[in-house]
This record gives sequence, C-alpha cells and structure tokens, in this order.
Amino acid sequence: MDAIVENIANAMNNSLGAPLAVLLLSIIPIAEARFAIPFGISMGLSPIEAFGWAFLGSSLIAPILLIVFIPLINALSKTKLFSKIGKFLYDKFEKKSRSLADSVQSDAQSKGAKKPFITKSDMKKMGGTALFVAIPLPLTGVWTGSAVASILKIGFVKSLIGVIVGNAVACGIITLISFLFRDYVNYITLAFFAIAVIVVIILIVKFFLYKPTEQTDKNE
Repeated sequence: MDAIVENIANAMNNSLGAPLAVLLLSIIPIAEARFAIPFGISMGLSPIEAFGWAFLGSSLIAPILLIVFIPLINALSKTKLFSKIGKFLYDKFEKKSRSLADSVQSDAQSKGAKKPFITKSDMKKMGGTALFVAIPLPLTGVWTGSAVASILKIGFVKSLIGVIVGNAVACGIITLISFLFRDYVNYITLAFFAIAVIVVIILIVKFFLYKPTEQTDKNE
C-alpha cells in the first residue's frame, strides 16, 4: 500500500509538479486540503510548502463558492433532470447550518437604531462557521462551510473571513499531524483517501434513499 502512494505521488510530481498537484487536489470537494497536505509531503514537499499550496488552493475556491454554490444548487432544484440532487444537497447544507442559526436567533432581534457592520449575531455565525471548517474531516471543509455560510446570510466578506480562518486552522492541524508522523505520511494519505471514498459511498446511498419534500423558495 505504501508503494502505491509513492508511485502515484511520483507520477503526479513528474506530470504536474508537486506544488500544482497539491493546489489542484486541495480544490476538489471532500478531499480538499485534508488529503492534499499529506499527499504533498509524500511528493517531497516540506510540511510548510504543502501547507502553503493546499491552503492557497482551498482558499481560492471559497469566494467563488460563496457567490455561486447555493444559487447553483437552487437552480438545479428547479430543473426536471437535476431536481432531486439539488434538493438533496440543499437539505444537507441547511441541516448543518440550522444549529448555528438557532444558537444566534435570540440575538438577531436587536433593538436599537443603527445596525453595526458586525453584530454579536454575526460574530457568533462567523465563529461557528470557522469552527465548523476547522474540523479536519470530510464534509466539514471549505465547500460545505461556504454553503453553510451562504445559507446563514451573514454577508460575503464576513462569510469569507469565517471560512478562511477555519481553513487555516484545519490546514495547520493536518500539517502538524503529517509532520509529527512523517514516517507514516503515506498511510495518513491512504487513510484520508479511504475516508473520502467511504463518505462518497454513504452520500450516494443517502441520495438514492432521499425523498424530496415540497420546499419554499430559498436564497433567491
């Protein structure tokens, strides 16, 4: 198994170069920087280099996701061909955002005249988004975090700050683990890959079992 990772790493290193390979891998949903960082170290990058390229790639996609991801999912929900997948994805993201929304509901009804740029409610939502993205597991990364932040409607800049801060923490955690257990970095890479595959299989099963319900218009 160790040789498989090395062979794949060498092939990607020779074809793309380690920095570009890590940057591109970190953009892929579910895998993201969690997979790209240990894989980058397997390709010969230092932990700092792997962190930098993975953080850059996974952060670059965040502003794009904040603008188009949820609108795209809502658009899919209204088509005949992709209606089910659009509703399935929105429901998943909406459930993840609900606990954060509930925790700040009481603060949302503020009295007073002028609303400041960042309210106490916004700070809680930003912190919750950052904490969510910071957990270095599949489905808690930049893609899901951006969707959750969009549903929470705290604004583009505040959402981006929450996602980027959380991403930095997640990348730091994975880099530290990969550094401390550098002799086993190929196995760490395989472990994250296996987890990603399992998550994809579970999502596919849940998708086929999912029964859409009537929903009102969202985020239009």
